[in-house]
Parts: sequence; C-alpha cells; structure tokens
Amino acid sequence: MIGGSASCTRPLHQALIPLAVSVPPAALFISGKTGGRSEMEEELDTQPALERTRPPSIETLFEITNFSRREIQQLYRSFKELWPNGTVALEQFHTLYATVFPEGDSKAYAELVFRNIDQARNGSVTFLDFITNYSKISKGSLDERLDWIYTLYDTNRIGYIGYNEIFNVVKSMYQMVDASLKPAVLATICRQHTKVVFKVLTFFC
Repeated sequence: MIGGSASCTRPLHQALIPLAVSVPPAALFISGKTGGRSEMEEELDTQPALERTRPPSIETLFEITNFSRREIQQLYRSFKELWPNGTVALEQFHTLYATVFPEGDSKAYAELVFRNIDQARNGSVTFLDFITNYSKISKGSLDERLDWIYTLYDTNRIGYIGYNEIFNVVKSMYQMVDASLKPAVLATICRQHTKVVFKVLTFFC
C-alpha cells in the first residue's frame, strides 16, 4: 500500500482531458463555440431567471485558482451552456465523457473523476468544484497535481492506495479509450501498467 495526504465549450473539453488523460485523461468540459455576453459574463451571472447555483465572484475565483479573469469567464460560459442550472449530475458527466471517448466505455472512469471533483460529496458538481480541480491539474504545482492524482486512485478514501485500486483505475482508463479489448488482453496490459504506476507512486509518496 502507498500512503499519502490525501470556443466556449472548447475550453471545457480541454479541461476533462487533463482530468481524464493527464492521469491519463482530463479535459473534456471544453468543446465549443464562443461569443455572447461580456462584462465578465455579467459578474458570473447575477440573473435569477433559472433556479441556478451561482459560483463566487470572478475576483474570488481569480484569487483561489491559477486562471486569468478572461479564462474564468470563458470556462463559466462553457459550463453554463452545458448545464444552465449550474450543477452537473453523475449521469450528465457520463454523457459528456461518452461524447469525448466514443470508441470506448468511459462510464467507470467518468465516475472516478466525478467523485474526485465532487468535493461536497453530495452527488453534484458545481462550477466552483470544476474550476478549482481543473486549476490544480492543469496549472497547479507538482504537489497539487500529485495530490489530485493520488485522491483519484484512493477510491475508498482511507489514505492508502493498494494494488487493486490502481488496477481498477488503470483498467477504467483503457476501457475508456478502447472498449473492444478482449478481457484477457485488457487484464495483461493493465497488470503491466499497474506495476509501473505503483512504482511511480511509491517513488513520490
């Protein structure tokens, strides 16, 4: 076991691939178009037209993340386009990953990433959850990135990572990329990859 401490839509999809692939993958949220409102997205949207979960102000997000004000605006616009009420449920997360990895079965990996981002453990992800996690994995320090990766592998949240946990995460990554792999081939590849990951994590932890 290893111990440890624990165009608009386009910006969002680039986020899931580092959340997804940098570990390997993580930057899906960002995929699409640009345009529309400014004034820093009306100070991250103050209109109560839709029962919407609103994030903190741009200045607050600027202080607690590594993104510029413009990047925050772009990410928020993408997030709001995809999820107008301001929160993402697990099923919606599954759908998003499925569109980015159509050749594979991304359900297991999407759930791992979702649970790592869902900081309140309430079954939904807010823009604040998303942007703070994306900031760590894409622009954070080495320690922040390693901590994010560690908690992804620590699926039972006990502060230790065992071989089976690593194997299951690695397996979900390969399934996400290619669902056609035969079970025996998949198991062999995953065992080899798991040994490598285990050595790397042991070195850093």
